[in-house]
Parts: sequence; C-alpha cells; structure tokens
Amino acid sequence: MNVVRCLQMVGVLTVAALWLSPAGGSVLAGQAEGAGQAGPVAQSASHPGVPPESLKVMQQIKAADKDLMAVSEEDGRFLRAMVVSRGAKQVLEIGAADGYSAIWIGLGLRDTGGRLTTIEYDPARARGAADNIRRAGLADIVTVIPGDAFVQIPKLAGTVDFVFLDAWKRDYKRFLDLMLPRLEPRGLFLAHNVVNKESEMRDFLDAIQSDTRLLTSIVKPGSEGMSVTVKLR
Repeated sequence: MNVVRCLQMVGVLTVAALWLSPAGGSVLAGQAEGAGQAGPVAQSASHPGVPPESLKVMQQIKAADKDLMAVSEEDGRFLRAMVVSRGAKQVLEIGAADGYSAIWIGLGLRDTGGRLTTIEYDPARARGAADNIRRAGLADIVTVIPGDAFVQIPKLAGTVDFVFLDAWKRDYKRFLDLMLPRLEPRGLFLAHNVVNKESEMRDFLDAIQSDTRLLTSIVKPGSEGMSVTVKLR
C-alpha cells in the first residue's frame, strides 16, 4: 500500500471514528471515568504534542531496543491518532514490551480522559515498562500488569472500547476470540505486524476479514502493517 493510500485510509478511519464515538460504558477494574484528564502540558519543539519527558523516555527505549520489540514511531503516532479520534476511554494493550506503544496510547488518552491497562508476559520487561511509563509522566493513565494475558484478562472487569494486540503472533486468533465479546459495539481492535508476519497469523487475518460483525482494513503507517477492525455489533 502506498503512502497516499495509507493517509487516505487514516483519514477515513478518523472521520468514521468521530461519528462512532461512544457515550458512557463500563471500565476495567480500578479505572475511574474521566481519569487522566489534565490541563495544558509542555511540548517538545521537535515533536509537537509530545511532552519533553515522554519524548526523552521514548528515545531511550528506541536506542536500547536491540530486539526490535517496539513499534515504529509512525505506528505509535497512528495509535495515538486512533485513540483520540475514537474518543477511547477503556483501552487494553496485549504485549507491552518496554512500554513504547503504551506511552503513545497514553498520550492519546491524556486527551480523551481514558485509561490504559497493558499486559506484559515477561516480568522483567513489565517492570521496565512500568518504570518507563512513570518517567514519561503517564503513571496516572497507564497500568502495567505482569503475567500471561490469557490468565490476566479474565480477571479484569468490564468492557473495553479499544484493543491493541502486539503479542505472540500465533496467538492472535485466540486473543480475538477472547476479546470480541468484551469489545463494545463500534469499538476498535488493532493488531500489529499483520504484513511482515502475515504467515504466522493467517487464521486471525481470515477471521477479521470474513466475520460479518466486523469491518477491517490493513494499513501501513510503518513497514510492519497494522489491521484496524471495527466491531459493528
């Protein structure tokens, strides 16, 4: 998909999300409606809309990311835009890694008044992600839960209106099946690496493109590809 097509798709999704924006809804355990709202904050001159402390932490994560666990900056910006355009309030991320994508999502939730729960399987990475999020100034918005997401998700109360999936690729279909009943109507389900690791998730890709309850498009803000799925009902 070329850049023009990608930008067109982002525009379409953004406009659609504005009129799909929810009213109310339940929240995950420990999250309060309206949490995360704050007044104006300082911004980085080189990255408008990004507070300097958040930018510094994200740059440090990227510099240390030898295993390439973090999404690209383009994908991070796309996640933030989708969160804001959807007006997301209850967000779940599956696969926190070092917290890079959680920071981008958290910046979007600073604007919507929402909260993010992110789950990371590796205990050391979970601790690192929580520290990075704290240093980025988003500890009031983002909660990091260590452990197996298949075990932790059933412990969370309520529904969500936005899911970002970036975990073990062969588990994508299982996570879709687990989360669809808890995703609010017109909620968004985004999944990463759907282009560069397509062969590892064919059952997932077949499901999101054939299920009549869903509308899906594949976009490429960065090189890895991301699926954007809207739950119609």
